[in-house]
Amino acid sequence: MKTYLAFAAVAVMSLSVFGVPSTAQAQTEIKVPIEAPPGHIKTRSAIVFKNTLEKISGGKYKVSLFPSGQLMAGKDEVPAVARGQVQMAMPTIGYVSTFDPAFKLLEVPMLFESYDAMEKVLNGPVGKELLGRLSKKRLMGAGFWYDGFVALWTKSPVRTLEDFKNRKIRVFPSEVLAKSTTALGAAPTAIPGAEVFLALKQGVADGAWTTPPYGNRIKLYEVLKSVTKVNLFPFGYVVVVNPAWYKKQGAAGQKMIQTALAAGKAYNLKEITNSIAEAYKNVAANGMEVVGFSKKERARWKKALKPLYDGLDPKVKELMKKIK
Repeated sequence: MKTYLAFAAVAVMSLSVFGVPSTAQAQTEIKVPIEAPPGHIKTRSAIVFKNTLEKISGGKYKVSLFPSGQLMAGKDEVPAVARGQVQMAMPTIGYVSTFDPAFKLLEVPMLFESYDAMEKVLNGPVGKELLGRLSKKRLMGAGFWYDGFVALWTKSPVRTLEDFKNRKIRVFPSEVLAKSTTALGAAPTAIPGAEVFLALKQGVADGAWTTPPYGNRIKLYEVLKSVTKVNLFPFGYVVVVNPAWYKKQGAAGQKMIQTALAAGKAYNLKEITNSIAEAYKNVAANGMEVVGFSKKERARWKKALKPLYDGLDPKVKELMKKIK
């Protein structure tokens, strides 16, 4: 018995010397809830973040991803990060704007026409101001990721404002989107992302607002006939981190986390253009009509949206002036 105990003690000491237990004890897990399904651009961007951080940290960090809302619903992500229940999340802009109306700037319809224009704004003073505001909510804003401009998916083609009127259109969680739909003459109906396909198949709505990559992934071409490149506003995500946890990581840990986040963002920007092009190509190949949107028609829609612009939050109006 004494021999066995002595051997065990030596074994434990040997393992400690070679770092096995210490490595396991020192490893820090980062839990990241993701509402999007596997294969979606948001999930793929998170995987790049995960792989980069685990590699450059030499195993110090372990990133656990939970796609398809496995860990929690999307609406619960922001509070969970603020409480420290999870260390990081990439909630949709719509969820963040419920906590801070200033983020509704990114949902102002037809404000941005390209990613270049939007990136110029978000990488400048306006973007920094938005992210900085999150500190009041016990959050650290760490950047923006994208999922494509919102397009209009319908049972029959929408080429003009008149074609859009009196339709029942699915909206995702966004007060601005719901009001935009109403201002344009249609009836908004809120349907969670996971239920969109079945709801449209059952005729609950005549169409849906969503991005090309997401519409393609859930095969909307099987239940709808057309998609119009309205480019209403960019659908995206705000990367949020628990500040108390982040502070505990120290300078070295923080640098690695920022490097990994930058890798995820770079991948996101590169892939979003490819994803949009591939989405439109695939839905067309599956029999869906892809409708263009002229500048003249876009101007008509913007005119119809004027009442919405007039009623925007004062902070959003202030930020719009800074952009212009």
